[in-house]
Amino acid sequence: MVEPQADGRGVAAYLRRAVSPWRSSNFRWYWTSSATQAFAQGMQFLVLGWLVLEVTGSKTQFGLVLFLYGVPNVGLLMVGGVIADSIDRKRLLMAIQFIVGSVISTLAALSLAGLVTVWHIYIAAVLLGSLQALNQPARVAMISDLVDQRTLLDAVAHFNAAVHIGRIVGPPLVGLVIDHWSISAALFVNGSCYLASVFSVYWIRLGERTARSASESALRHFTEGLAQIWRSPVLLTVIVLACSWGGLGMSHLAALPAFAQEHLGADAYQAGLLLLANGVGSLIGNLSITFMGRRWLYRWFLACITVFCVCLTLFAWSNSFWVSWGLFMVVGATSLGTVWPLATTILQLAAPAEIRGRVMGILHFTPGFHHLGALPLAAAAGWVGWSTSISVAAGLCLLTALWFGVGRAAGRQLAATPAG
Repeated sequence: MVEPQADGRGVAAYLRRAVSPWRSSNFRWYWTSSATQAFAQGMQFLVLGWLVLEVTGSKTQFGLVLFLYGVPNVGLLMVGGVIADSIDRKRLLMAIQFIVGSVISTLAALSLAGLVTVWHIYIAAVLLGSLQALNQPARVAMISDLVDQRTLLDAVAHFNAAVHIGRIVGPPLVGLVIDHWSISAALFVNGSCYLASVFSVYWIRLGERTARSASESALRHFTEGLAQIWRSPVLLTVIVLACSWGGLGMSHLAALPAFAQEHLGADAYQAGLLLLANGVGSLIGNLSITFMGRRWLYRWFLACITVFCVCLTLFAWSNSFWVSWGLFMVVGATSLGTVWPLATTILQLAAPAEIRGRVMGILHFTPGFHHLGALPLAAAAGWVGWSTSISVAAGLCLLTALWFGVGRAAGRQLAATPAG
């Protein structure tokens, strides 16, 4: 693992670290694009989830839509990683965001005309899952193209802050649009945000990257990347923990509209407020990363997973909306606020530059697993209730972290060894 820069002390050192990525105009445009995309993604699953519930009234259909999003999202991530290592990342991001905006705008037009059916939502979910699988590895891998390694942790934190700002603003805003206007208007707003992110990416100016030879096999590069990950204790351990956290612990996030409606009796605006709480907590968690000792990132990673599982269980059993709101903010701080950026930073530091896109592709199985896990979670909720199903998922996530993260010799060695 590459040695990070030594931690500075005091307010002045913190401020120097906080502003260092912003000296690059490329990073500023990248951050703006990421915030706009996150604004759209924060809306997306609340809008699609509410649309499914309006059209079908079935939480099983709701879970199925999330599953249909998750299958191609997981299945194509390694393809996205190979592509991210092979072609111009800027053009790839622009093309994908344009197509995603067009898909959602088409769904909005069908809804406005009163023609939308559950089959249209199924098709949109598959397309969106496929496109985001190609988008995410390139977007995250691009951070290393914009900043040097000394500022990588802070750049990742700022990138995740952009994501969480979008998640803070997007859900309650689109919930208001749904409640006061219509689901069609919400879909149009959602699609236009994706289209707007294209313009920010356009202004990023990157140097020429060394292209992979066209004669070299994409399959060969895929298998070489997997082999290097398998041989690296850091890469393998962090990826397994991140993916189990995503599939078990984070499946509740995709299913939140149904949980909020059925368990808490919330309307669309209140469901948006819960997502806002999660986004605020995630942003707070991101800001706290700069205070973490960078020589012990793996220990922080394990600690945050543990606290997350405990808080998620408490959230699952709360019946008060505002108590749930506060707990969900803590869940956000200890999940997307810290676990995710810590995993991203550890892997970016540990991965050789030539396979970084493929490593990010595998890491981004994690958000895909959010949606794959939503279907069994929703099905289990129909049998035993939301509180029990979410608690069991959180417990399994914690057991995996304890077994793979510290129960194995490789995990114990990582926890005992400073980064270097």
